[in-house]
Amino acid sequence: MRPDKADMILLAANFSWRGLPVDVAVAVGDRPKKKALDWLMKFSSEKKRLLVYQLGEDWFAFGPPAFQTEITERIGRGEKPWAG
Repeated sequence: MRPDKADMILLAANFSWRGLPVDVAVAVGDRPKKKALDWLMKFSSEKKRLLVYQLGEDWFAFGPPAFQTEITERIGRGEKPWAG
């Protein structure tokens, strides 16, 4: 993923959650390109990887509901999504 083409920087396997790798996609500018984010979500599903991504100032989690809930709670407490 070239940041100049996808408008994001991918930090592969930035941390793990319950033994699963979590990739972090940081927006370059306001938001990643939709095509790049769609591809990354498909890749994450197929490879059983989790994803935390940024749109503007907001962070989102892609994965099972328990993962999404935990990441949302971390953000709600003012923590970085990858803080553990």
